[in-house]
Amino acid sequence: MQQSWLKRKQQSDLVLYMLGWASNPNAVLHIDPPDCDVLAVHDYRKAIALRAEDFAKYRRIYLFAWSFGVWAAEQYCRQLPLYRAIALNGTPYPVSDGYGMRLRVVLRTMQGLARVGMTPFHEKAYGKERAMPEGPYPDRTLDEKIDELTILAEQSRKNSSANIHWHKAYIGDKDEIFPPAKMEAYWTSVGLGTHFSSYHYPFADARIVLDNLEPSHAK
Repeated sequence: MQQSWLKRKQQSDLVLYMLGWASNPNAVLHIDPPDCDVLAVHDYRKAIALRAEDFAKYRRIYLFAWSFGVWAAEQYCRQLPLYRAIALNGTPYPVSDGYGMRLRVVLRTMQGLARVGMTPFHEKAYGKERAMPEGPYPDRTLDEKIDELTILAEQSRKNSSANIHWHKAYIGDKDEIFPPAKMEAYWTSVGLGTHFSSYHYPFADARIVLDNLEPSHAK
């Protein structure tokens, strides 16, 4: 698990991103939450829990978890005193017939990656007119991404649980990766679920983050 500080100016509040599979911090570099430190967590091949004492100085921690990052947050952020937790295009049960992706779909994705690479996934995840955001953070190899997906699929099937009190859950109506109907089935069962116009990648419009901060930050 990699932790990348995108902004660390000893602010009193923190924006914490738990990113999705195969992503990196370039996905959120265009979002600049005022007066907040920003930490992006990604690559869950060797994941460890985030410790509350390491974040004790922060007055507020805003969590934004995307896709498999929702499951990762449930496993690795449960110790943190979260001020607000926002789920984006995912559920705590990512490999699930009822609330996530069917196992055979995940396995088919892994097989397809070995044959044709990431392009078909990117077209679905970011939309046919979009691509993975570019930036200074290096991409991982295809083999590393396949390893990560294998680990995420295995671990999430063994250990999926809902530990976090989520404040909002967004469901992208154009998501071709995580079925919107499955997300709606889970989130409505816990009294949440807000539809928005989005492909699987939820951060194209920075307001999805900025509008969920306290007004003093959302400038």
